[in-house]
Amino acid sequence: MPPVPDQPPPRLPPGAEAVVFDTETTGCTVGDRVVSLGALRLDAGFEVVDSLHLVFAPGRPCHPGAARVHGMSDRFLARQPRFEVHAREIARFFRGAVACAHNLSFDRRMLCREYALLDQPLPWEADYCTLRAWRRFRPGEKAGLAHASATLGLGRDTALHGALEDAALAAQLLRVLHGQEPGQTRLHPPTNLR
Repeated sequence: MPPVPDQPPPRLPPGAEAVVFDTETTGCTVGDRVVSLGALRLDAGFEVVDSLHLVFAPGRPCHPGAARVHGMSDRFLARQPRFEVHAREIARFFRGAVACAHNLSFDRRMLCREYALLDQPLPWEADYCTLRAWRRFRPGEKAGLAHASATLGLGRDTALHGALEDAALAAQLLRVLHGQEPGQTRLHPPTNLR
């Protein structure tokens, strides 16, 4: 029998749209950069209405551990456009929605750095962390994206982490945290690959 939550998980404001997103990066340190962004825009009923999947040239090499996680080589990434080429497009995609991510503090920090380098603010005002909410929903259980998704019978297609695939898994957690069944999510390849 699963543990009973001490408190119900937090919920998005009624009628709010959400952008569930994930980033892949060159590493986890202060100077690291975003190499990929996957995002799904959900309507107030948590149905996907749009998707965004981009890959960027980070201007620095990936740490070997990060490259093993996402599978993108420095040579491949060097051929992609830089983040600033798509910064406005990303801001438009997030506009008016609650930004949601699993382990939001990491993804927010990475995107905040990218926008700070452009002397621009993050393109959202409100956000929601599915990791923190899942810990309240399933206390005492592992709450990482792979473990939480597995409790729903979901998982990644391969051992590699893809930003859009991880955003899709987090979107299913968001649905469950709001009392809905997991749904189907159609994924598309990155739109800006060269």
